[in-house]
Amino acid sequence: MARTWEEYFNPIKTQLGARQATFEAIFKYLNDFDSPIIIETGTYREENNYTGDGCSTLLFDNYIDIRGEGTLISIDIDPKACALAEKNTKHAEVIESDSVEALDCMHGDCTLLYLDSYNITDWNNDWAPAAHHLKELFAAKDLLAPGTMIVVDDNIKAPDGRRHGKGRLVYELMESLGIEPLFDSYQIGWTWY
Repeated sequence: MARTWEEYFNPIKTQLGARQATFEAIFKYLNDFDSPIIIETGTYREENNYTGDGCSTLLFDNYIDIRGEGTLISIDIDPKACALAEKNTKHAEVIESDSVEALDCMHGDCTLLYLDSYNITDWNNDWAPAAHHLKELFAAKDLLAPGTMIVVDDNIKAPDGRRHGKGRLVYELMESLGIEPLFDSYQIGWTWY
């Protein structure tokens, strides 16, 4: 068992592919908070698929375990994914629910809102997943406080500059509010003001 975060994360981070640098930024951010509260949509759905899925649930759970403090709430509508997450985590509160409905019922400040619930199957037809993640952000309004990090997974920018993916509409909203991204790659992250 890893005694430090680096002992756990260093062997895994090379498997994260396009998510490696942004996960490093996420955990660096979380280090500045006592007992961080992490709320994610989309839970652990395929064992050890760090390259394909990122396995954020496992990463967050191990981060809290090694730190010895923090809260992880993971929301997913798929009962099989919820069962897998419950089986493979120590600290996650796994909620089987539509993420928009669950987020709308939550109150209090969270440190990290990690949005990754709607599987994208066609990058050229991303309206449903992009709209779903925008709905999640609005539903989470009572969880956002100044300094909350908001991250949306699964994004690409085409050579012509057009954006595709789950975070496309959230990006447009943030841009209209004048909130610049902290990072902008396969994962896009912002700090709420």
